[in-house]
Amino acid sequence: MFISDLISNVALLLVFSFFYELRWIDSIYSQKLLPKIFAGIIIGGIGIILITTPWTYQAGYSFDFRSALLSIAGLYLGAIPTLVAILIMSVCRFFLGGDHVLMGISLIISSGLLGIVCRYFLQKREIKNTIGILYVFGLFVHLFMLVWLIWLPKEEFLPTVKSIAIPVIIIYPIITVLLGILMNRQLENWHNHRARERLLNSERKFVMMLEDINMIFINLDLDKNIVSCNKYMLQVTGYQEDELVGKNWIDTFVCEDQKEELVAAFQEFMDTESVLHYYENKIQTKEKEVLDIAWHNMLITDDDGSVKSIASMGENITDKKATFDKLKEAKEKAEESNRLKSVFLQNVSHEIRTPMNGILGFINLLKEQHVDEKTRSSYYDIIDASGERLLKTVNGLIDIAKIETHQIYVHKTEVNVNKVLSEHVTGARPLAAKWNNQVIYDSKLLPSEFILHTDRNLLESILSNLLSNAIKFTSDGTIVVGGKDNGSGIVFFVSDTGIGIPKGRLDAIFDRFVQADLNLTRRHEGAGLGLSIAKAYSHLLGGDLWVESEEGKGSTFFFKIPKYAESTLETGIIENTQEFSKDDRKI
Repeated sequence: MFISDLISNVALLLVFSFFYELRWIDSIYSQKLLPKIFAGIIIGGIGIILITTPWTYQAGYSFDFRSALLSIAGLYLGAIPTLVAILIMSVCRFFLGGDHVLMGISLIISSGLLGIVCRYFLQKREIKNTIGILYVFGLFVHLFMLVWLIWLPKEEFLPTVKSIAIPVIIIYPIITVLLGILMNRQLENWHNHRARERLLNSERKFVMMLEDINMIFINLDLDKNIVSCNKYMLQVTGYQEDELVGKNWIDTFVCEDQKEELVAAFQEFMDTESVLHYYENKIQTKEKEVLDIAWHNMLITDDDGSVKSIASMGENITDKKATFDKLKEAKEKAEESNRLKSVFLQNVSHEIRTPMNGILGFINLLKEQHVDEKTRSSYYDIIDASGERLLKTVNGLIDIAKIETHQIYVHKTEVNVNKVLSEHVTGARPLAAKWNNQVIYDSKLLPSEFILHTDRNLLESILSNLLSNAIKFTSDGTIVVGGKDNGSGIVFFVSDTGIGIPKGRLDAIFDRFVQADLNLTRRHEGAGLGLSIAKAYSHLLGGDLWVESEEGKGSTFFFKIPKYAESTLETGIIENTQEFSKDDRKI
């Protein structure tokens, strides 16, 4: 009978621990009051059963585990459930009546309150409920039971103490420890379960974020085969998911010239985990479009630390890189422009100062009384040449200023092309002769009386600049001028056998204030405005100007003027929508 009653009490404590794991742990960490009250009612019900089914240790001495139940409830469940259970069990004990009612109620109250106080004390000091702590706690709670023996008559005090000493010192603390161990394990299981739930929720949210984020996500196995990818990856590459899963990443996406490099980088990343944490490379989409991707990579390991896969987050930086390249190009152009500006200022200063010094110097020499007529005449020639050079520089600056401010207007008239070309060739020959150059007009490519509706002044300015440029850079050579009707317009050319232009300077020579030779010690005079003016005028006439040249062998400048081109009279700029093919640029 003793054993069966004891087992019955222990079973009720197990029922208590079962409810703790199943329901009450959640209510402990909840802010809701009703679940805690309901837990207290269940504990009170279990306590009533314990009170009404005690186990007999000795004749006349019956015990139950209400103290263990309430103390553990206070220690693990907290104040509200325990206070509710104390109230229910105290009321029950009062109505049961019999001997020692006050002692029984006092035992109920003290056991529960000691559990609540110890819980507060241990939590405040962050002390865990270890086996040692549980034993000390159980011993303390049940030794405190002896205080309530004061309700007994004096003649019963000592016999009662002797009779209950073994249960109080041994059985009750051991039951408390065992119940506490069970509760600890259940609490640990609950925490692990909650941690797994939080981890699963986090993984679920992370997967959802990866699906919706505007970055590429891809998961590769150790053979660099694609395990999974997100929607954005499919969107930017144009593939469907079933087209990618299982395919080799490098074979599918990496450009041919980067495959070997990337394979080596992958292997080094696997070995050292140091190379590919941040990596940039190009990938090809399904339509063979090339994208620049910046990757952030990490190794995924299993529980024993073995590498399982590679996870990569990629940012599409194609537009950013293009913008950066444009900014870099703009920076380089700005730096080049600043350098050219310095060269231009020195050139212009030289081009203005030199003829001015000649003019002023020889005027002063003319003031001398002993200058003979022959010498005076040569001085006049020098002054005249210097004036012409100065006037040409100033006119060039004025023309560039007008072009920049759209102050040059096109006034079209009927122009006899052969006559204009012939006049310019005739006018250029005396200057060319000074450099032992021969100027030839190739008239066989145009009809003798070819009329073009264009601005004569702008046309003559273009020819003048090109002829002057050819003469200046040619010595002991030949300059050929001509034109050809190619159907849509007239292509003029000025060809020379001069020094030619370096290949890297062919485009730059048309920029303002730029010459093929940027050295300030060059032997050719000029501010570097002639070709930029000629090109601007050709655009105003609705055409274009370009050059073919080989350094050391000479250059040929072409400019084309359409037969029919409309001008915008408000600004004086020709709106030309024609595109010239390579065939248009042939003579």
